[in-house]
Amino acid sequence: RRNRLSFSVMTFHPVLAEPEQIPDAVAVLSVAFAHDPVLSFLFPDPVTRPGLLATFFAARLAAGVGMDFLYLSEGKGSAALWLSPLVEGDLKPSWDAVLAATIALMGEEETMKRFAALEPMIEAKPKEPHWYLEFVGTRSESRGKGLGSALIKVITDRCDVEGMPAALESSDPVNVPLYERHGFRVTQVVEIIGGPPVPMMWRDPA
Repeated sequence: RRNRLSFSVMTFHPVLAEPEQIPDAVAVLSVAFAHDPVLSFLFPDPVTRPGLLATFFAARLAAGVGMDFLYLSEGKGSAALWLSPLVEGDLKPSWDAVLAATIALMGEEETMKRFAALEPMIEAKPKEPHWYLEFVGTRSESRGKGLGSALIKVITDRCDVEGMPAALESSDPVNVPLYERHGFRVTQVVEIIGGPPVPMMWRDPA
């Protein structure tokens, strides 16, 4: 079943990032998600969005040190954040720092209104253990080279060996075909309250 992939990503060797490389990943993801529908909904002002995205990703990645599987491509053109399968009682990254940082920049009322609108997406997350692709992004000048695919494949290959499923939300529906090429399928489309539709995707191991 793996042979159904019609592209090669074997040229690139993703690197599991060290804590000191978090700023590199923040820089990549902040640029890659500048026009993402969900994050544009969270941070609607295009003038302040770049700084808010940098704060958002910096707080999130700092909270996950020791828990995240953060990958960088060679040349730091692409980054991906994976979470390993969790069961009840497992420690997982806290979003408290993200909320606190966002509140400091946007105000409590606006921040809580925006984040509360994401509740349908959060509720729709699968409950059974799985690898979770939280974010994957590539700088515009580095796209089309297979970098993002390599960062996806490094874990989906592991999923196939371990017999473990994987899940993600495609915050931009344009990316659904990319994920489908890696074996993911849309299981439902969730409507963020007042925001964009979000395809929820699942991948069974090959």
